[in-house]
Amino acid sequence: MKRAFIVAGVVIIILAGLGFYFINEIQQREALRNVEVSVYNVAVESIGFTSATLKIKLKMFNPNSITATLDRADYNLYGNDILVGSGVIPTRVDIPAHSSTIVTTTFDLSYSGAAKVIWSALPTGKVTWKIKGTAYFDTPVGSITVPFEG
Repeated sequence: MKRAFIVAGVVIIILAGLGFYFINEIQQREALRNVEVSVYNVAVESIGFTSATLKIKLKMFNPNSITATLDRADYNLYGNDILVGSGVIPTRVDIPAHSSTIVTTTFDLSYSGAAKVIWSALPTGKVTWKIKGTAYFDTPVGSITVPFEG
């Protein structure tokens, strides 16, 4: 009888620990809804015959009191409001509470897609970069999507 109480107690402790873990994981992903994303920097990493590879740095600010977790994301990149193409952030990113994290992703830019952006930059000599996308966070019951732009 005493052994059954010990086993039941251990099972309850394990279940409570798992419940706390899953609640914490869900809260971290829910915190992603308030994260502010902006394009921090865009630089040319390499140039080929038909395309260039850009290194895009995104600044992610978390105003929450809990770490925000991004499991993955996909996005569209715009130069002067002209769609340049699509990219992905394939890895998990944790953004600590009340702080910013810089996320670096690579982006293949075809020259045909860049021509309109270059043309639009001629009058001012500037390109304003924007990003619009969908962040995904995985839960035990499936993925939840959060749109973002910056």
